[in-house]
Amino acid sequence: MEIKTDLLVVGAGPGGTATAISALKKGGKVLIIDRKTHVGIPVHCGEAIGKTGPSIAEIEIPENAIVNPIRGFRIYSPNLTKVDYAKPEPDGYMIDRRIFDKELLAKACETGAEAFVGVNVTELLYKNDQISGIVGRRLGEKVEIEAKVVVGADGVNSTIAKLSGLRKSVKIKDIESCAQYEMVNVKIDDTDLLEFYLGKQVSPRGYVWVFPKSENRANIGLGIGGGMGEKTAFHYLQDFIKHNPRGKEICKNAKAIEFRVGALPMGGPNPKNVQDNLMLVGDAAGQVHPITGGGIGYAIVCGSIAGEVAVEAITEEDTSEEALSLYEERWQEKYAKEFEQMLKLQKLLTEAEDPLLDKLAQVLTGQNVIELTAGKKIGVFLKAAAKGDRQLLTLLNQLRHLQLVQ
Repeated sequence: MEIKTDLLVVGAGPGGTATAISALKKGGKVLIIDRKTHVGIPVHCGEAIGKTGPSIAEIEIPENAIVNPIRGFRIYSPNLTKVDYAKPEPDGYMIDRRIFDKELLAKACETGAEAFVGVNVTELLYKNDQISGIVGRRLGEKVEIEAKVVVGADGVNSTIAKLSGLRKSVKIKDIESCAQYEMVNVKIDDTDLLEFYLGKQVSPRGYVWVFPKSENRANIGLGIGGGMGEKTAFHYLQDFIKHNPRGKEICKNAKAIEFRVGALPMGGPNPKNVQDNLMLVGDAAGQVHPITGGGIGYAIVCGSIAGEVAVEAITEEDTSEEALSLYEERWQEKYAKEFEQMLKLQKLLTEAEDPLLDKLAQVLTGQNVIELTAGKKIGVFLKAAAKGDRQLLTLLNQLRHLQLVQ
């Protein structure tokens, strides 16, 4: 089977479908392919999403994918000191990714895209030494798809990133290994708050999350830094549920109805995400927040930018790396500084011992956390100085050097 299109999007996750929808709004001809036969399955994430990313990209969150509205969060330091943040009205949602991803793909197709599921990309097509499409297999049949621009939105283990040479591999230290249960009969204090648990004993260079889906149902999972800790992510999760004081309390009567594993690229964006006739989006591009691990919103925004740039380049009949670099410029203008700062913050927090994290929790407010993880300066020195703790002041001085504390 031989097919021709203007824009080929590889990967029907949020980044890929956002790319397609954005391109279609500009009048592009789009084909989406995905290796899965049912997009969104299996689920590899905690399923929380904020309103900001979809709002910026002007992409509506499918109503039938919304499970539970979320107003904020509650962070527990290693000794279970709490830091709360909540807005008066919901600022995000728990979603069902199985429905969310499929509905966004449906939206793209209703808007004009073509879609093939069950396509495994095996190699790239080249014409005049430049990428001109892909070769793959669909339900046992060979398929060749020729395109003016290819967008790789095919996840952390992106085939397109590897074949193109833009990212041949991901370093172990830059990968977060994740394990998660969906559980019922969970004791949930506030159904509209996401809970996070920090500490090296709980989850080295990561956190445990308890994301409520209803009054007694939640996703409970964690991610650990690659090569860190003494156990697997699964065993750290088991320890939290069975031995952590808070974990034992909320999971005393809980029953697992689903188990999920996954991985996140936590080392920041790739050095380069474009070349002639090709762009990378989302996890394939490393567009994941280095502290929170959040990627859906970033993928949607960056995908929407990629779609617009692709159509503009195709219309101008210039799909060179130079022309497509407008995509790099535009998404980096939004997020590059934030990602750079958060990588440095990630390193500081990874090196911080649990008692220091407890002290930090005593001086931070929920609003401080929001601003800190957005790369904004916070003012907490006077509060910290009043405690007279040198280690805490040293950490805050390090944050000041990163322009995160004033």
